Amino acid sequence: MNIDTTRQGSTSALLGVWALFLGFAFLQIGNGLQRILLPIRAESEGFSATAMGLVMAAHFGGYLVGAKGVMRALASVGHVRTFAALASLASTAVLVNAVVVLPLSWGVVYFLGGACNAGVFVVLESWLNDRATNENRGRILSAYMVIMMGGTAVGQLLVNIGPPTGFTLFVLSSVLISAAVIPVTMSASSTPALPSPESMPIREIYRTVPTAVVGLFLCSFVQSAASSMGAVFGTEIGMSTPRIALFTSAAVIGAVLLQLPLGNLSDRHPRRAVILVVAAISCGLAVIGGLLPGSSILLILVNLLFGAFVFPLYGQLVALGNDWIPPERRQAAAAGLVMVSSLGGVTSPMLIALSMRVFGPAGYFWTHAAVLGLFVVYLGYRIQVREAVPLEKQSAFQPILARSGAIAHSVGQWVRHPLSEWNRDTSAGQDHA
Repeated sequence: MNIDTTRQGSTSALLGVWALFLGFAFLQIGNGLQRILLPIRAESEGFSATAMGLVMAAHFGGYLVGAKGVMRALASVGHVRTFAALASLASTAVLVNAVVVLPLSWGVVYFLGGACNAGVFVVLESWLNDRATNENRGRILSAYMVIMMGGTAVGQLLVNIGPPTGFTLFVLSSVLISAAVIPVTMSASSTPALPSPESMPIREIYRTVPTAVVGLFLCSFVQSAASSMGAVFGTEIGMSTPRIALFTSAAVIGAVLLQLPLGNLSDRHPRRAVILVVAAISCGLAVIGGLLPGSSILLILVNLLFGAFVFPLYGQLVALGNDWIPPERRQAAAAGLVMVSSLGGVTSPMLIALSMRVFGPAGYFWTHAAVLGLFVVYLGYRIQVREAVPLEKQSAFQPILARSGAIAHSVGQWVRHPLSEWNRDTSAGQDHA
């Protein structure tokens, strides 16, 4: 197949899923607005950073437990009806948060919103995967990533168009999430069959590639805090609402900038060495962020660079896992890798909030620095005790983002039977990365 034919096929594939992308854009703009709106409103209501840390942790907890009901709904009523029901419920949850302004109610409702978002992402991603081929999968995935991060950044900037103390921004977020239903339900694209992927126990993945498991947990810890607690840091350090919007959106914009350059670099050089350098730079940027005063405009630049280096680590670590996991087991292993990432995401907001309470707002960046420093030390040790995969055998990097919709699909079995997943008999005698 020549290049022109391939490009035409990719363009045709993107046009075929335009309705899904449009619905996803509305959803991410609404979610991005809500994610920054809640911490700013919480500050005006006198909520503590600890309380907001628990609220944000509840949201990621919703991702972890959203699988069971979503998969049953998909099997019963299909993709379109499931998407419409979950998006409508998520939209309603935003309005409840505007009416009942209490940390406990916000935690419960945001937990529900997390479960709904996980389910919505499952529908979209399974639909997109069904439409993708080996020739256009990379382009579709890249477009999906840009919409995910770009929509989030746009939503965060929308916080400047109205006062966070009123109903206007909550209503806007709700309307945007509701609008996501329209293009999806009107799409002429056929819905896919429900996949039933094999699972691979985390213990087996760890025995095969411990660096990927440890790295995904620690890096997802940092990424979760960067996407959920950045606005809390901004309010605690005294930033104005426009400055908070710039600060949080800077990390999201940075997340897109270096995804492909750093990923391609990890394909051409020993992957663990590239990951080590990227993590060390991220750690250094976190140290700089901890040293800068809250009034410094340089914090926005630091957060832009921090996001640019931190967020590509997820895709690089998934690629590292695929370097060592046999090709026929990679789809099964994806479930465990995403679950490890999700556990890091749930833990992060609570520990970041505790750190900010003990050390002040700068604890936000100092915790990032400590976690990334720990990862650098561990990775340096692993490089010393085990040789790298030859370059010609490395798998290709893909710009994957942590805790995408695959979470709900991936962790359902673990949520129901966590101990059995860990204790399941595993294959012995495998090499360690």
